[in-house]
Amino acid sequence: MITDSASNNQAGLRVVIAGGGVAGLSLARALKAEAHDPLVVERNSKWPVTGTADYLPANTLRALDSLGIGKEVRAAAHPISRQRVTGSAGRTLVDLPVSTIWGDLGSCAAIRRSELQEILRAATADIPARLGTTITAHLSDRLVKLSDGSLERYDVLVGADGVNSVVCTAGLGGAEATNTDRWCLRFIAEGWDGEDDIWHARLAPGRTLLTVPLGEGAVYCYADIATGNGRPLGDWRDYFTDFGKPITELLDQAGQSYPAPIKEVDQPYAFLGRMVLVGDAAHAMSSSTAQAVGLAVEDALVLTETLSTLPVHQALAAYEERRAPRIAWVRAQSRRHNSTRNLSPAVRDRVRRLTGRRLAVAGQRSLLAMP
Repeated sequence: MITDSASNNQAGLRVVIAGGGVAGLSLARALKAEAHDPLVVERNSKWPVTGTADYLPANTLRALDSLGIGKEVRAAAHPISRQRVTGSAGRTLVDLPVSTIWGDLGSCAAIRRSELQEILRAATADIPARLGTTITAHLSDRLVKLSDGSLERYDVLVGADGVNSVVCTAGLGGAEATNTDRWCLRFIAEGWDGEDDIWHARLAPGRTLLTVPLGEGAVYCYADIATGNGRPLGDWRDYFTDFGKPITELLDQAGQSYPAPIKEVDQPYAFLGRMVLVGDAAHAMSSSTAQAVGLAVEDALVLTETLSTLPVHQALAAYEERRAPRIAWVRAQSRRHNSTRNLSPAVRDRVRRLTGRRLAVAGQRSLLAMP
């Protein structure tokens, strides 16, 4: 939980954060609240605006509460009360209230990414940020050169620059992200008159399409396609024509969206004493567990706590030690979910129908505890 003042004498660290997305701004907010000195460096010349959205499970909303912006997020978000999975011919495989999964932890919601980013920017308005700027050189153990020609000395350098993190590959010598055998597409459609509070995943051989209502007739759509290692051939929307209405009507609004490979990052993320990764730069994975935002905010909170209570070298090691088991658990759950997609439709539907409720509950149980 963020407090109004530094927690101990480890305050006042200069932290350069590469990346102004959810992970980077969350970390900047958490650090500032603990009397550290963050600087955000964002490669885009304008704050990124994406036409996508995020599903926020209860543990993610709890993390946003701890960050101090939960009230604002809830006011902008749309409540989700049920999760449903359907299979062949629209047969219901799983249908349960989110309270069955999360119990007393709280509610779930969905929010446009642009609104979440706006809330985070407002919460970090007093923190310096340099847009259109990148780290171009690492000059010494604690000095970097930026693309605007300036030099920045740091106590900690953080890569919050996403799945293709430059800090990871260029600064830390880490491995590049790897492609999975799936491609995905994300977009927001309007005129939705379907279920208004249901997260609904529709399964078909080699394909999944998820709808998450955003309120006022808007719906977030996420589609993924198993293609091996190649890009989907032709118009990707043709893969979903057999889903029928209203899905085909939503796809008509996808516009000039293009498929992108789903990538994974699976490696250590505390390196070389004073450099560390957070969010997708540290542990990108399939979105089947909807934990990307939650894990990024939790990273920010835990890293801030360790930096505020331990010397830097110990803090980064402690951060990774605390986060690694939780990240590994979520990754295992994600891969477990995805593995059923490779089964034949009849077997997959039977497995999901018989075990879906139990797996949905067990699949989140570890996240009920604080990170």
